[in-house]
Amino acid sequence: MPLVMNVRLLQGRYDAADGWRENVEWPPAPSRLFCALVASAPTAEERQALVWLENQGPPQVWAGGLPERARFRSDGYAVTNKTSSKGGSQSLPGRTTAPLTQVSGIPDTDEFAFVWPEADPPAQVEKALAELAWKVPYLGRSTSTVAIRVHTTPAPRPEWTPYTPVALGERATTALGVPYPGYLEALDRAFTQGDSAWDVRRTIGYTTPDTPTVQEPEVVRGPFGTMLVFAFARDVVLPASGELLTLTDKLRDTVMARIGENIPGQVSGHAETGRHHVGFVGLPEVGHRHARGALHGLAVVLPHEVDPVAAEAVRRAVVEEPLTHLNRGYGPIFPLALQTEGSNTKALNPARWSAPGTGSRVWVSATPLMLDRFVRRNSDPTDSIARSVVTAGYPAPSHVQVSQAPLTPGAMLRPRKDTYPPKRPRRWVLHARIEFPEPVVGPVLVGSMRYLGLGLFEPHPTARPRTKADDRARSEEVVDVTG
Repeated sequence: MPLVMNVRLLQGRYDAADGWRENVEWPPAPSRLFCALVASAPTAEERQALVWLENQGPPQVWAGGLPERARFRSDGYAVTNKTSSKGGSQSLPGRTTAPLTQVSGIPDTDEFAFVWPEADPPAQVEKALAELAWKVPYLGRSTSTVAIRVHTTPAPRPEWTPYTPVALGERATTALGVPYPGYLEALDRAFTQGDSAWDVRRTIGYTTPDTPTVQEPEVVRGPFGTMLVFAFARDVVLPASGELLTLTDKLRDTVMARIGENIPGQVSGHAETGRHHVGFVGLPEVGHRHARGALHGLAVVLPHEVDPVAAEAVRRAVVEEPLTHLNRGYGPIFPLALQTEGSNTKALNPARWSAPGTGSRVWVSATPLMLDRFVRRNSDPTDSIARSVVTAGYPAPSHVQVSQAPLTPGAMLRPRKDTYPPKRPRRWVLHARIEFPEPVVGPVLVGSMRYLGLGLFEPHPTARPRTKADDRARSEEVVDVTG
C-alpha cells in the first residue's frame, strides 16, 4: 500500500533555494519535507513514525512545471544579529549586514506530492504522520506556507511529472536531497552541535519519463585511483592554501621516514620512466562562492598501477602505524585522522575530486599547475599545458583555457615563494580549464610538482552527489589498502 504526502502551497509560491542558493529548488526535495516534519516538534510516537519513514527509501516526487518566467530572484543586504563597532546597518546602528539572495518560483500547479509506492505503512504510523503533517507551517522559507495531507491513495494528475530515483550509474536529470536510515539522529546531532541540516544532507539522482535516451560516451580512467584522505582536526585553524607545498612535502618526508630503508621507487619518485608515482596532495575548499581555499586535509594518492610492494609500504607507514599528526617544523602540529568513510565535508570526499562512474569532460584547476618546461613569458602556454595533460597520463584535451587568475572560487593563486621545496625548478605557474573529448575519471593531477599537490583539478560542474553506494565503495576501497 503506498504512502502519499500531498503538499498544497497556500500562497501558490515556493520559496526555497538549491544547494548554492542561486536557483529555485524544483522539484522540492524529499529531505526538505522530512526536515520540516522534524522541525514541527514531533511527539515520541511521531518520532517513531519518522524513523519508520526514513527507512522506506527515497520517494517519488510528483510535481508540475516551473517555467523560467515564473522564477524570481532578489539580491540585497539583510541585517544580521552580529554587532560591530563599524556597524553596517543604517537603520540599526551597531548591527552588521550581510548580502542576501532570495529565490522563489510560482509553479504551474499549487500542489505536488511525495509518493512512496511500496511503503505499506502500519495504521498507527499513518495516523502519526498525518497528525504531524498538519503541524508543518511552511516548506522552505517561512513565507512559503503549506498544508500537507497524508493518505494512501495516490491520484496522479495530468499536469504532474513524476520524478523517480535512479540507480547508481543511470542517467539522472536532477539531484534531490532524500531521507536515509539514521537521518533523524543525524539531524538531532547537527542541531546539538550547532551545525546546519545541510551538513548531514545526502542527495541522489532523479529522472523523468520524458528524459531522452542518449548513448553514453565511454569513460576514460585517469592514472590515479585510491585516495587515502587525512582530515585536519575540527578544533584547529585550517591552514591556508598557500601552505600547500610545505604540508605536502612534509607529508611525503614523513611517509618515507616511516618506511625507512628500501623505499620503493613509486613512493620516493625515483621509479622507472613512464611509471606514475604516489602523490601527496592538499584538499582545498573551492568551487562555490563562499569558498576561501583553506586546506581541510591531505591525501596520499595511489596510482592504479601501483606496485604491491609500494602499496604495502604506504599501508604500513600511514595505516598500520596510524598517521595521527603532521609536524611541519614550525608553528602548530596538525592533528590528522584517516577518513575511512565518505565525509560530509566536500573537500574531504574523494568523489569530489574524481567524479567516479560517469566522469567529467571539464576539469578546472583548484591549485595552480606548473608547466613541465620553460616557455617564453610572451608565448601562448596552451600547447604546453595540453602536452602536460598527455604526459600526466590523460587523453589529449579538445580545448584548454589558460588564466593567470584562478578560474574557480577559492583556488590558490600561486604557492608562497618560501614554500617551494629546495632544488626544484621554478617555472610558469598558471590556472587552466581543460575539456576532454570524453568523460574522464580522476583524480586529475597535471604539470610539474603534481605529486606534491600542484595542478589538482576539480570536475566541473562539481562531481555527482554522493550516495550510500559511494560510501560502501569508499569503505571497500580503503579496506583494500588498509587490510
